[in-house]
Amino acid sequence: MNKENGRRLCLLLEAGESRYAIEATAIAEVSPPDASGQTLRGIFELHDLSRLLGGAPELRPGMAVVLDVSPTLAVRVRKVVEVADVALAPWFNIPPGVGTALLRLLRGALVHKDRLYLELNPEALGAAQTPAPTLDVPSAVPLVVAPPRALVFESQGKLFGIPLAWVLQVVPAQEAFCPLDGVRGPVAGLLAHGQALWPVFSVPALLGGESHRETLFILAELAGQHVAICAARVLGVQAGLVEGTAPGEFQTQPGGVPALFLDFQQIFS
Repeated sequence: MNKENGRRLCLLLEAGESRYAIEATAIAEVSPPDASGQTLRGIFELHDLSRLLGGAPELRPGMAVVLDVSPTLAVRVRKVVEVADVALAPWFNIPPGVGTALLRLLRGALVHKDRLYLELNPEALGAAQTPAPTLDVPSAVPLVVAPPRALVFESQGKLFGIPLAWVLQVVPAQEAFCPLDGVRGPVAGLLAHGQALWPVFSVPALLGGESHRETLFILAELAGQHVAICAARVLGVQAGLVEGTAPGEFQTQPGGVPALFLDFQQIFS
């Protein structure tokens, strides 16, 4: 950051499925890789940033970014977006629940041109080179009592429900969402919305499946936390729910299609 004029320049880039920002003072060089694709100027071996963060190998050839850390680290990224002054960009602390390994690698997150970028900690990245950050999966506790009104939604082809009293808003997927590349667990990514940074959870992943971004986000307040939940579609508000055949299953009428309700308040407490 240039303290004399209040500017803070960051290199904005894409690696794997995510977007990142690195403060320009930590960048020594940005160049295309050598023809071999494995080194830069025959000196620096390139490490895929996506793999350092636990994701898949990066697309070749990509771009080489040399970080001014000790020891020097040269990483391959998918795309360099731009160098931007982000001094006035909305900036967020990383919310709890994304795992301590990831918290060590990120300083925070910022929004530039309506896109969310995760700001990397170059020093921690240079020292880390650790396996994929793994998140603890909370116990999927079924809801015991049917709520008076509920929002029923579909995620990964299955129906789920959440008490309407916990729901704040339903919003479409947007570029202010950024996936957490390589993270193993129920968090699909982070969403900047309404001056807050929301961890986005996948209900099927809470049940042991995989986490996927979908077309809608259900914003909820759960155990005093702002949490977003992925949904492919929302079926609407339903009342008069009755118990189904399995724990946590409720339906609008006997013989109707049941939806699974989890006790999100207890899960996130």
